[in-house]
Amino acid sequence: MKRFSSIAAAVLLCLPRPAAAQGFINPFVATTLTSPSPSGGSSKPGFGIAFGGIGKVVGGETEIAFFPELIDKDANGLAKSRVVTFAGDMLIGPTIGPVKVYGAFGAGNLHLNVTSLSSVVVPTAATISNNYFTFNAGGGVMGFFLPHLGARADLRYSRAFGFKTEDIENTGLSFDRFDFWRATIGIVAKF
Repeated sequence: MKRFSSIAAAVLLCLPRPAAAQGFINPFVATTLTSPSPSGGSSKPGFGIAFGGIGKVVGGETEIAFFPELIDKDANGLAKSRVVTFAGDMLIGPTIGPVKVYGAFGAGNLHLNVTSLSSVVVPTAATISNNYFTFNAGGGVMGFFLPHLGARADLRYSRAFGFKTEDIENTGLSFDRFDFWRATIGIVAKF
């Protein structure tokens, strides 16, 4: 009887069942709505890609985004400031027909690379290239106009932690926190 139960359990586990989540990939363009610059700054463009799974209520994603110039260089005397973010996020919200409305939250890494204008002219140590723990929260909507193709819009708040004054004082920056809002739009393909 024990052997029969084991075989029956193995057969039941191998039977096909409906998938609980569908995978997706989402290339996107982004813009910041606020700037981490002390002076407020203007919006900055960026781009990235997200991939993960869409569940009936709970899903998840991994996101990589690149902002080639996030901090206002004119106001801060910078030559360049690049930011790369990598985050794992949970998407929570109902899937109603071809539409998924969700709230999102997650954590990850923000890589900040800042070079001051003076270090380009005369090479100095006035450069930051550090990684910081980051948290993000927001929400969005995915709508599918074809069975496997649709559009996605998203709004998120990101905040990096671990800034130390001594890390940034040699670049001319004067802020003790690094946060910004960003909006994205892109196509989404599910498989």
